[in-house]
Amino acid sequence: MAAAILHVCVTAAVFMVGKYQLFPSQFSPTGIGRFAGDGEVYQLQVADLNKILKSEGIRRWATWPTQLHVRLYSLPLAIVSRWSSFNILIIEPLNLFYYLAILFFVFKITQALFDSRTAFIAATIVALWPSFLLHTTQLLRDPLLILAFVVLIWCWVELLLRNFSWQRLLLMTTGTIISLLTIRIVRLPMWNVMLFALAVSIILFVVQTVLQRRLRKEAIAYAVLAIAGVLIIPMFQPYFHNQQELGAGGNRRFIENEQEQLRPVDEQIYRRREAFQYTVDREGRPVIMNDGSRIDPDVRLDSVGAIIRQLPRALEVGLFAPFPNMWLRAGRQVGLSGRVIAGFETLLTYVIESLAVFGLWAQRRNLAAWLLAAVIGMGAVALGLVVSNIGAMYRLRYPFWVLMVILCAGGITFLVTHFKFSKSVAVNSSREVSS
Repeated sequence: MAAAILHVCVTAAVFMVGKYQLFPSQFSPTGIGRFAGDGEVYQLQVADLNKILKSEGIRRWATWPTQLHVRLYSLPLAIVSRWSSFNILIIEPLNLFYYLAILFFVFKITQALFDSRTAFIAATIVALWPSFLLHTTQLLRDPLLILAFVVLIWCWVELLLRNFSWQRLLLMTTGTIISLLTIRIVRLPMWNVMLFALAVSIILFVVQTVLQRRLRKEAIAYAVLAIAGVLIIPMFQPYFHNQQELGAGGNRRFIENEQEQLRPVDEQIYRRREAFQYTVDREGRPVIMNDGSRIDPDVRLDSVGAIIRQLPRALEVGLFAPFPNMWLRAGRQVGLSGRVIAGFETLLTYVIESLAVFGLWAQRRNLAAWLLAAVIGMGAVALGLVVSNIGAMYRLRYPFWVLMVILCAGGITFLVTHFKFSKSVAVNSSREVSS
């Protein structure tokens, strides 16, 4: 309830700031922020979908070429459009659901790895993180993507840690398939990372089964069904084409995700990285961006060797960008204040990453903790290789950052317990000496 009240209040505050144009350079009258510039395009698409739903019916609405999150956001607008035009308060019920569901699964994952106290710490950090909280008030695909991601991680942690019934198997399988399908539709380039995460979880499950010398039929059935899911879902890709990202006026973006996914991985990395320097104009034509937010703009990963040599730098970028030299430099979209806030959050992220090392050490014998570490590492490398724009990096890192917070919370609990134990030992020793 506290988290729900917080989110509603923040959304209302953002809306009021936009409506009364207290910061006109940063927020539109509908509450859409410049830091979430995609929302302005999505706002038009939501309005169009609302008209299509009312004039041409639900079948036309369901097959209209647009993105899944836009389609979902058009539903609350359809309910109230008779009395109000679009603003972020209208989509708050859906955003609130995303926000609370993310916190719920962060709590459950942390609770499975550590305990309820640690889970409360992790959920609180995620709930109060300023930029995450602010982004979940906007018209973006990120909350839906993060929710699907944490559901998958929860399922794979359960696979490694829990004995579950056939009824729970059905629940986990349903959640896994829906989440994989959502990620495939919402952000296709993330598919390879999820394949890696599933492969790691299956390998760790096999290792655990061998070490424990015990077969869990339900867990084996779940693993088989999850593998079947990742094999079958891509076969339905032609039915997802209307869900892929469109530019202004219905034009495709500069890079075609469906076609790119068929290329070799090294070629995908090169082309996707190059595409980050482009955007589309109002006519849908590709134009080069000049926003001053590029990281390593001269790096060209046009060969397998170049990619391999870039791996250490990619990990550095994925974990630590934006670097301090960008914290006090005004950004084209968010200005100096936005960069300062991003720098402050990045400094706190460094603290979180440091504490996460202690959390991983505390659970070093827990294979599920190593699953989180592997996914964080893979996500950081993937982002460092492909994403050269700091704004995009900031948003795309949230799913992996959430896992870092889970390990960080474990590190906090570990250190507090360790210091309390050390203090108790010191007190008892001093009492023994004095007596």
